[in-house]
Formats: sequence, C-alpha cells, structure tokens
Amino acid sequence: RLTGQQQEINNLIWRKIAVDEENAHLKNEFSNLNQKFKDKSQELKDTEECAQKKEEQNRLVIKNLEAENQGLNTCCADLLNNLEKLRKQEAQWKTEKSGHDARIK
Repeated sequence: RLTGQQQEINNLIWRKIAVDEENAHLKNEFSNLNQKFKDKSQELKDTEECAQKKEEQNRLVIKNLEAENQGLNTCCADLLNNLEKLRKQEAQWKTEKSGHDARIK
C-alpha cells in the first residue's frame, strides 16, 4: 500500500512538473503575444498620427492651391478686361484711321 501511494505521489509530482512547464510555456507565449500587441498598438498609433499629419498637409496644400487659383482667376479676369479695352481701342483706331485714310484720298 505504501508503494502504491509512493507511486501515486511520484505520478502527481511528474504531472505537476508537466503542468508547471506548460504553464511556463503559456506565460512565455502570453508575454510574446502581449509584446506583439503593444508593438502593433504603437504601430497603429504611429500610422494614425502619420495619416493625420498627411491629412493636415493635404488640407494646407488644397487651401494654398485654392488661394492661388483665386489669384489666377482674378488675374485672368483683369487680363480679359484689358484685352477687351484694347480691342475697343483697336476698333476706335481703325475707325479713325479709316477716316484719316478717306480724308487723305
């Protein structure tokens, strides 16, 4: 009976050792996964910050382009007005020249 109990104790000790080893393995695996999670969380945070900076840069570029476009539109409108004035002046000069040419003949 004593031998049977000793055998049972030995079996329990081996099972405890196996459980402890499995526990250590699982703790190590958990630690590795937890570190990966922290790394991925930091990577996500960095990516989100980068995306926000890019969005802000894009907004500034768009704002600057819109301002530049507005300036170019104003410049084009001024140039068109000047062109129209010059065409009218040209037409007036042609009329005057035609009158002068008629008088010269």
